[in-house]
Amino acid sequence: LDPASVSARRAVGWLYYYARRYHQAREHLSRAIEMNPMAVESYRMLGSTMALQGDVTEAERVLREALTLEGAGAYSKATLGWLLARSGRRAEAEQLLRELELSRGEGYVSPVAFAILHIGLGNLQEALDWSERAYDERRGWLAYVNVNPIFDPLRNEPRFAALVRKMRL
Repeated sequence: LDPASVSARRAVGWLYYYARRYHQAREHLSRAIEMNPMAVESYRMLGSTMALQGDVTEAERVLREALTLEGAGAYSKATLGWLLARSGRRAEAEQLLRELELSRGEGYVSPVAFAILHIGLGNLQEALDWSERAYDERRGWLAYVNVNPIFDPLRNEPRFAALVRKMRL
């Protein structure tokens, strides 16, 4: 891999994140942001990594910074909502959910974003509803549900197992 490639650096960070090797993920994603401070996805993945490491304050800072960047969208907002809900700030997370719902009137919002936020809120059946809708729409990010730690709360749900089987993951 080209060490000067932002895309390669971010991809390696994602692989470490999905492997739950958060220290290495954080290192690569932080470096990707240094190399390209406008890459929204690097911020979102770094914020998720920090949250899963228990560094909630820094995760929130990074996710809020992502929302200020051009191209930030539903996934960034949903990930911040997931973090806030997990941190006991349910009212703020529910406000972000309302904002996502309203933004559907302005354009497409991926069902995966709704699933992520509902997972944070502990609304597992709603998260499964949105995940199944994402499957029906063939949304790309759904392909990572079997390795994405955000989806861990769904792993013991029969509907989740059925979805993973249906996707042949």
